[in-house]
Amino acid sequence: MAETTVTIASPGGVRVRPASRIAQEAKGYASDILFQVDGKEASAKSLFSLQTLEMSHGKEILIVATGDDEQTAVEAMAKLVESVVL
Repeated sequence: MAETTVTIASPGGVRVRPASRIAQEAKGYASDILFQVDGKEASAKSLFSLQTLEMSHGKEILIVATGDDEQTAVEAMAKLVESVVL
């Protein structure tokens, strides 16, 4: 299991378009990838699931991955969340 925490820097938070990009990229990894925000958990591979999280500016996201490429997946997801600018 690999994990990291990132803070959403984008003033608009993570809305539908960036969440869609996250889900699309997450599907490229064999590992199960979960995002946790304020006690809620969602699969990073599901746009619908990601939309249930309140990913607004300043919130912390715990990214957890389990599987063969877990470390790579966590690093890629963190980089993607940090690059969201809307």
